[in-house]
Amino acid sequence: MSEENFEYKLTAVVLVYNGLPYLRKCLESLVNQTLDGLEILLINDVSTDDSLSVCREFERDYDNVRVIDKEINEGLATNANLGIELAKGEYVILVDNDDIIPLDAYEKLYTKAKENDADISVGKANFIVGNVQQEMNYNDKTGWEEERVINDINEFPLLFHDAFYWNKIMRREMLLEHNIRLPIGMIYADRLFSHTAYIHAKKISIIPDCVYLWRRHQTSLSMKREKIENYINRLDSYDMNLEEIIDHYPDYIKIILRRILLPIYGMLNDEEFEDIIFNRVNDFFERASKNVENIYENNSEDIDSIYLYLIKNQKRAELKRLLELKLSEEDEVVNENGKTYWKLPLFRDESVNIPDELFELHFLKSQFVNIGEIVSTDEKIIFNNIQIPKYFPLEEGYIVLKGKTNPYEVFEDNILYYGFEKIEDGENLYKAEVPIDDLAMFELYDVFIKSKHEDRVANDFRVKKGTIDRIDNGNKNLKLVYTTKDNLVVTAEKLNNEFEIDCDEEMLRLLVPKGKELLRIPKIYLVNEFTSERTYMKLNEEKTAFELKWKFFLDKGSTYSFYMVSFNDKGMLRDRKKLNPAFVKKFKKISLKGDGKDIEVYKTKKDVRIKTK
Repeated sequence: MSEENFEYKLTAVVLVYNGLPYLRKCLESLVNQTLDGLEILLINDVSTDDSLSVCREFERDYDNVRVIDKEINEGLATNANLGIELAKGEYVILVDNDDIIPLDAYEKLYTKAKENDADISVGKANFIVGNVQQEMNYNDKTGWEEERVINDINEFPLLFHDAFYWNKIMRREMLLEHNIRLPIGMIYADRLFSHTAYIHAKKISIIPDCVYLWRRHQTSLSMKREKIENYINRLDSYDMNLEEIIDHYPDYIKIILRRILLPIYGMLNDEEFEDIIFNRVNDFFERASKNVENIYENNSEDIDSIYLYLIKNQKRAELKRLLELKLSEEDEVVNENGKTYWKLPLFRDESVNIPDELFELHFLKSQFVNIGEIVSTDEKIIFNNIQIPKYFPLEEGYIVLKGKTNPYEVFEDNILYYGFEKIEDGENLYKAEVPIDDLAMFELYDVFIKSKHEDRVANDFRVKKGTIDRIDNGNKNLKLVYTTKDNLVVTAEKLNNEFEIDCDEEMLRLLVPKGKELLRIPKIYLVNEFTSERTYMKLNEEKTAFELKWKFFLDKGSTYSFYMVSFNDKGMLRDRKKLNPAFVKKFKKISLKGDGKDIEVYKTKKDVRIKTK
């Protein structure tokens, strides 16, 4: 059927329930999509906050927005299924009401779907945690670094790692024909929905672009009752159509191994969860792997097969022993007959008899790499004496800096790659150099090593404290620091002499330098030195200045200081720091008389101030 037969190209079904803190940002990202022919269907599930009013506002302002106001609260799955039924688009996508969609995401997905006549078109997603964006684990191991088209999930079964519904558009006719819906009452309903769609799709288009920003809220890691019930729910969701998927792809159990074992650390402090692991999980693997050839040959993390062996052989104490290890510090290996084994406790322990091959290393990890020194100068950051083990012959290596301070735009434009150069006099030694001019003027970068090998699986991983012998912070505008999790980050504040301050009878402006990427600064605000009240400046539409109508927002007879978000000594955004006067170009003291209020803007040695009279 041609697209002319559909009222819309794509319907975005937004599942709305008490989403007020983030709903407006979500809807703004939808109504500004570059794709023409987008229907936005808002299903309000009897929200008890003011979400419905926001939905109605957007419905009034935009012809392509339609609101369905439910009379009975029925939950996410029921509303998602209702959205699929009511959608008027050729394709449909589900959206959570607190997330953000990059403005060109749907155009990219739809264009590729039509180019390839695909039933599903899928892209990557990133996290938003607090005020920063983080990349999800789409690395070389899962094959997400290139565009591909598959005619059957068997051609690229690693797609099963992606079980989310919000980063893929699906042809609505396919969903209706095969009755593909979200199961009611399931917390992990998206897995069943997505995986079932994969096996029925005649063609799937995969793009490496980020098409969704998932707001991930901080939660407790303790294995409380709610966590246990959620885990049981996850296992139930895998049970629901296990036979159907295994019939289509027999090695399915190997693909989902990591997702099932990921919460396993919860058993250390909870006997009930331990019983679930050694009974329910063991039964699941026994049933699911009956027709699978060697479940231990999989593309999961190296440690997972050892965990699985111990579960299947009811070795509770031994599993706890491994879970209590800090794996990032376990760096002993055994090299024999061209193979490398991870010398963990229990390796060749006759009391458990774990096969040697389960300890074989397939991925390069941070604890097996050493960086002799990292030096920052006015011109570059030098990563020197990067030592790669002989048993991981290197084809290509890179230092990768991933910028992350802007939560509302895809940060892939600020991911920087710097190739390793071989050091001739050293054995397996490399260096890499990062030009300072490449860095955004105000940015926080996570530091990764990316490696490709002759006979091992490609991988990337965070550079950690234990990897580095020495850091020399010689550049005052940069900091190389460790986070609370011992990950290396680079913070760049190259702002000296960059801002200008302008003021007229109506508007106070902090001007952004032309041609410079300063829009990653999340906030500029003024603080009343007496009351500590904050007054935020707003970035104008042209993105050339932060502005404030000073006559209306500043109190008469008060003194204010400029503040900005900065970085603390752990590489985290710090909410309150005075604007360094060195960041502002020289200017004469500004004195103006407004309507019943005078203003002076001036610099001191420590800050930039405003006084009103």
